[in-house]
Amino acid sequence: MAQLSRYGSGKSAADVFEFLDCSEECRTEDAQNVYSTWAANYDQDMTTFGYQAPQQLVSVMHGMLGGVNPSNVRVLDVAAGTGMVGSELQKLGYTNADGLDANPDMLKVAENKHVYQRLIEAKLGTGQLPVAPDTYDAVLIVGAFTPNWSHLQPECFEELVQITKPGGFIIVGTSTSTLASDIGKAMEAKLRELQERSLLSIVDKPTRPMFFKDWEGTFFVCKVT
Repeated sequence: MAQLSRYGSGKSAADVFEFLDCSEECRTEDAQNVYSTWAANYDQDMTTFGYQAPQQLVSVMHGMLGGVNPSNVRVLDVAAGTGMVGSELQKLGYTNADGLDANPDMLKVAENKHVYQRLIEAKLGTGQLPVAPDTYDAVLIVGAFTPNWSHLQPECFEELVQITKPGGFIIVGTSTSTLASDIGKAMEAKLRELQERSLLSIVDKPTRPMFFKDWEGTFFVCKVT
């Protein structure tokens, strides 16, 4: 397994992923520091892990949009990181996509791929998202809710509903095992609360094998009302 030399002595990519995803010692600022260290090797390591979630997420979105011309669809990739989802979007002709992430080092890698129209360095949950209401036809998130709560918080869906056009989609992908954790339960509860408030409807909840390693993935497909 690849070694992440700048993240401590002898730490493998598997060690770092375990820290980011599960360690109770990992807080948001710790996660950001680690991602800055990992940025240059992130894609290679995640590919070695068998990370198929980006392809699966874009495939789910593509199926929901039907015969729409991809170049006319405005997409926001939330927690875009190094642009792995953006690369999959580009393959299918979704060239009108923006990427949002809190980490400038990850976004620098994404910038060099030229898969986004705009890169937005911002943290969700601050109430200061530099995006106008009703901007996007589709908002995508994958792998951004972790059992240790060190990444996104479920309250971010309030902001994402605001920037999604009525009739547009918010699609959230996570490992099925995460849904059994406190963050997974809170994430699903928040989506169902927004549905009860008539701000969105959960229209599909497909699963896919081999989301990450041999883990199954679950995708919440939500249509904004």
